[in-house]
Amino acid sequence: MEYLQSYHCLLCYLLLALRDPALCAKEITVSPANPVVKVGDAVTLICETTCTQGKPHWMILDESDVTQNTTKNRSYLHIAAVHPNHEGKYTCTAEKCRKQKKETIQLRVYSFPVPVLSTVPENPVSGQPFKVKCTLTNVYHGDYDTVEMLLSHLERLETEHSKNCNDDRFCDHTWSSKDQMGTSKTDYQCETNLTIGPNSFTEKARLAIYFQGDAGDDYNDPRSTAMSPEQMETQTSAPVSTEGKGQVEASSSTTTAMVALGSTVGFLSILCFLVRLIKRSKRKSPSSGPENHPDGC
Repeated sequence: MEYLQSYHCLLCYLLLALRDPALCAKEITVSPANPVVKVGDAVTLICETTCTQGKPHWMILDESDVTQNTTKNRSYLHIAAVHPNHEGKYTCTAEKCRKQKKETIQLRVYSFPVPVLSTVPENPVSGQPFKVKCTLTNVYHGDYDTVEMLLSHLERLETEHSKNCNDDRFCDHTWSSKDQMGTSKTDYQCETNLTIGPNSFTEKARLAIYFQGDAGDDYNDPRSTAMSPEQMETQTSAPVSTEGKGQVEASSSTTTAMVALGSTVGFLSILCFLVRLIKRSKRKSPSSGPENHPDGC
């Protein structure tokens, strides 16, 4: 093939030397050469030629959701949201050249989501067997494409694979490990790979597993919205202490008693003071009676 291209180029140079460049018009070129597009993404196919006698044009069967813009020597075919119905061959032509030129490309469509890791049972118990599952949903690819999966925990695990497809060729894949065992927090990883011709796509997921322990062990599963007994105890309001309250009540009683005693002492002091005044006033006044006795206060 390379020898034929070399001879073709040599012939073109010879014809150009003979001043007949029209016979050496370049073939139509399209890009990208091997388009592989994910479902829902946009793509633009470009067709270009150096033929000066005609414009390039994309040949499509259904133009309802496809737009085409053409300039003097270039044509753009745009698909805003690719779906499986867009998969197939697309041909670009330049019809008004001396010799009709055309170029065809194959558009490939795929769907390859991020895998989801889970366990059976959902909340593994320390020291009891459980299984790990890696799931891919709504996967779309060609018949000759391959999907592979690697489930690992320290090393690669043996798995069983199940596949379920609908009428639109969208498939669900599930890989399940053999029985596992654990007693403390541990990690599992799932790596999936889709190969479409020379193209390869990889998606990964990781799962941290927390085990329910025996009675008395702390446990908090981040995948569960239920609160553990420890969390509930933490969120319960603390009881109000009565020790301080008793001290306050005792202090209040003592203060009341002291106030009452102070009032009594004050009243007696005033009464005694009045008695002294009365007796002093009697001493100053003349009296024929016996001498005054000491007061009794």
